[in-house]
Amino acid sequence: MLRELRVRNLAVIESVTVPFERGLNVLTGETGAGKSILIDAILLLRGARAQTDAIRSDAETASVEAVFEVEPRGAVAAVLGEAGLEATDGLLVVRRELARAGRHRAFVNDSAVTVALLERLGDHLVEVHGQHEHQRLLLPLHQLDLLDRFADAEELRARVAELHAKYRAARGEHERARGADRDRAQREDLLRFQVSELGAARIRPGEEEELRQARKRLQHAERLTAALVEAAGLLADDEASAVAHLARAARLLRDAGKLAPEFVQPLPSLEAAQVQVEEALAALRSLRETVVVEPGRLEAIDDRLDALTRLKRKYGDTEEAMLAFREEAAGELERLGRHEELLAEQERTLGELGAELETAAEALAERRRTAAARLAREAQREIRALGMERALFEIGVERAPLAEVSAHGLDRVEFRLSTNPGEELRPLARVASGGELSRTVLALKAVLAAADQVPTMIFDEVDAGIGGRVAGVVGQKLAHAAQGRQVLCVTHLAPIAAHAHHHVRVSKAVRAGRTRVGVSVLTGEERTAEIARMLGGETLTDAALRHARELLGQGEPRGT
Repeated sequence: MLRELRVRNLAVIESVTVPFERGLNVLTGETGAGKSILIDAILLLRGARAQTDAIRSDAETASVEAVFEVEPRGAVAAVLGEAGLEATDGLLVVRRELARAGRHRAFVNDSAVTVALLERLGDHLVEVHGQHEHQRLLLPLHQLDLLDRFADAEELRARVAELHAKYRAARGEHERARGADRDRAQREDLLRFQVSELGAARIRPGEEEELRQARKRLQHAERLTAALVEAAGLLADDEASAVAHLARAARLLRDAGKLAPEFVQPLPSLEAAQVQVEEALAALRSLRETVVVEPGRLEAIDDRLDALTRLKRKYGDTEEAMLAFREEAAGELERLGRHEELLAEQERTLGELGAELETAAEALAERRRTAAARLAREAQREIRALGMERALFEIGVERAPLAEVSAHGLDRVEFRLSTNPGEELRPLARVASGGELSRTVLALKAVLAAADQVPTMIFDEVDAGIGGRVAGVVGQKLAHAAQGRQVLCVTHLAPIAAHAHHHVRVSKAVRAGRTRVGVSVLTGEERTAEIARMLGGETLTDAALRHARELLGQGEPRGT
């Protein structure tokens, strides 16, 4: 339920806060006072396109904010949960900010969100019925939606749509498989060659890097050998080698130790150094054995690297990628070998899905046929109560062949109306005037009120083309639709306003050369005066006041 609407710097509105209540809320005021701007503000919160020219002329930014009361575990909570948000204490604050620079922003409970999320939330928060909704009623698909809501067939329709999507996907896959018969032999030859080529190559992960390291060693074999020879010579092979020097030093100290015992103290360190030099020599000899120049080895490595490079250009940038390619190609080759078996399996699946789809579509069609007659009777009764006493209304349900089943089922729905005796029933688009269409929408909403899940419904221009007694009936219908939910109605007709549970007047005045919009909640005598103004103009006569009191007495709500 919408509890409060705050608008700042939008069109001629500088700053207003509008409170709303459960039941029927009416917005009244002179033409041009700003009632439609409030509806536009709500549409912005539903994700409507933001226009910079809607910003008040002396401002750089505008904002619209609404406070909603939501069910803790309802559809709104589910949408919020998917977005990582939640309502706080059952309240949801939705805000839209417009900037003349073009950087518009949207927020839910002070968290920045996308306009797409506002649209999803809006579908569960507020339903707006204005001229756009009247035009939507002329669309066959929207008529089908209304019938399905009345028939409580939305879950069954979703099942048909799901099966239809699966059936189309399976049929497409089957057709592609059958069409591949012509190219299958060529494809098998190609795959067989690729698998064979990659298998014969005996590719091993890490092989290329190993080959490049080996190639580098072979290219520099002479330098490596020379370094090892010179290092060994410095350690042992020359007369002035480290081994010779260490041996002479040890001998000198032993001889000196015979004369003075303390001179043998460095001997353990010299002996340890000799051991380390011998270990280094062993390592050098071991490395020398690895530097082997085999005739033709370098050419063989280059040939292998060239082969790997060619394979990489065809099958992948790494050994792992080429091996994965081979595995996938082998799998496809195996599947092609089982082509007939797979075709038969696909045909069985297609048949099963087709049978499921046919059964679900038949059940949906039957549900629609039964509901269409009932909805037509109830809608006709409501239409006649709204001033078209001789109107006829029917819902045509035309069934398509099973081969033409769609995501919506088998049926094409058409709402037909005859407003005058002797006229044949025709599609709404061909017979309904603006006032007749408005009343037809209201009649359908009155019938569908029980099926509607959206807690707030807004009716704009519902009084187009009506007056007198019919206006009072429209007020009754709106009050009835508001039982158990919230209905907002913009109206210029006193008989409709008299049925409100909550009355808001929108007014405008010029102060300091600027137009400013004000909002006030009317009760008691203020409300009586507003109803009288709607009846007789700005001059309040005793007759107008008496008539207003009579209307208010007749429209006194019995509760919500």
